[in-house]
Amino acid sequence: MNHCPPPTESLSTQAQFFHDAIERWLAQPGVTIACGRWSDGAIAEILPQGRAHLLPARYDGCFAGVRELRLAAQPHHLHIDFGRIHKLAYTVAPSVCLAFRPSFELRLLTLGPGDAPTDRWTVSLMLESPYVDGRLDDTAAVRFFRHVADDAAARPDLVELTIDPAVRSSAVAPQVLAAMQAAAGLPDELASSAGWEAAVEAIAPSLQAVQAESDPPLLPLLREALALCDASLVIFRDRALIEFKTEGLDGVHRYEEAGHVSWQIGNQHEHHCHLSLGAVTRVLFSAEPVSCQGGGLNYTVWFLSQGPCGNPYRRDGYFSIVLDRPYIGNQPRAEVIEPVLALYRRHRSESFVEADATFLRVLEHGPPERRHDEVDRDHAPA
Repeated sequence: MNHCPPPTESLSTQAQFFHDAIERWLAQPGVTIACGRWSDGAIAEILPQGRAHLLPARYDGCFAGVRELRLAAQPHHLHIDFGRIHKLAYTVAPSVCLAFRPSFELRLLTLGPGDAPTDRWTVSLMLESPYVDGRLDDTAAVRFFRHVADDAAARPDLVELTIDPAVRSSAVAPQVLAAMQAAAGLPDELASSAGWEAAVEAIAPSLQAVQAESDPPLLPLLREALALCDASLVIFRDRALIEFKTEGLDGVHRYEEAGHVSWQIGNQHEHHCHLSLGAVTRVLFSAEPVSCQGGGLNYTVWFLSQGPCGNPYRRDGYFSIVLDRPYIGNQPRAEVIEPVLALYRRHRSESFVEADATFLRVLEHGPPERRHDEVDRDHAPA
């Protein structure tokens, strides 16, 4: 074996954490160990049935993370170098092996050239048969999410949990969400109303805290803005205006690939867009009269960049969320305008949040009537 320097404390500590986490998986039945990926052309599967274990570390230096996975009474075995793993990626995503129903996997993400973290893996562990008679095996799914909770509590910096957007809109989504809520131990009165984000946070609050450190500070505000009713996400560029109705968007989804984070708004299998949220430096709440509102106020939450981004109306206008119909006839619709005002009140103490003078007047005196002869005919009183 080639000579290499002694392992650092970080290498030894991380390798032992990965070792212990995998051992807990191997101790239970109904687990498949997959080596390889379909995208690489082949997958080998090992079915240990609770009879596999990891041998202790045998080597020193940069090979201190190498472990040997042994099966009882079998000569076949597997070598894994935990020193080349940077994260345990718990993932619930559609799988071709399960007729595109969600698979429950633990992927061992590997380091790439120059020890850069990647989203690739060559070894994963998964629930062998997560469905019984076409229905999710609740016991197995709850056990999966409890593994997430245990590992995230021990080392939130080395663990992540991803629920693929397609899972959240699948036929088994209610069963998956219920398993998450059961694993988190949510009381019945909370479980019935908790959504995906609340369930993830309940399972692994420490994981959420670590992730939040790298998340853009505007993320909570953006999620709340996308929940506004009768509104659109607008991206305006030279000779192109793109609108997504917020009711048709499935929130904001975080992805990490090779150490780079990207943000997708909307479900992967529906209309969606990708935005560089790190480019947003300010959020401006605006109310200004425009022709498309018949001379009435246009209530807009602007997400502004540092420099020009191609918007011919305002050079720093990266994207915005706009109320579609803030009037019935000439009367303001308080039920859609007030949530925008409340959104500003909740976040106005943030250093990146601003409001223009007209918006502040509306905040103080209430939404004014539309003072124009043109009436929104679609919503005029009968």
